[in-house]
Amino acid sequence: METIVIRITGMRCQACVQSVRAVLEALRGVEAVAVSLEPGQATVSYDPTLGNVAILRKAVEQAGFDAS
Repeated sequence: METIVIRITGMRCQACVQSVRAVLEALRGVEAVAVSLEPGQATVSYDPTLGNVAILRKAVEQAGFDAS
């Protein structure tokens, strides 16, 4: 398992936090997700044989937020 922190901009409320969490948790290989409105980030533990950082960021961006 690997753990990364993705910086996310555009989240403005707890509904945004829940949306980002749900999108990331639905991805194959993701084991744990913690999303914080402040400072605007998601900490994700995932299996690198099943996914990668680009997939995680793309999912966040497809949900309407900016990820870096």
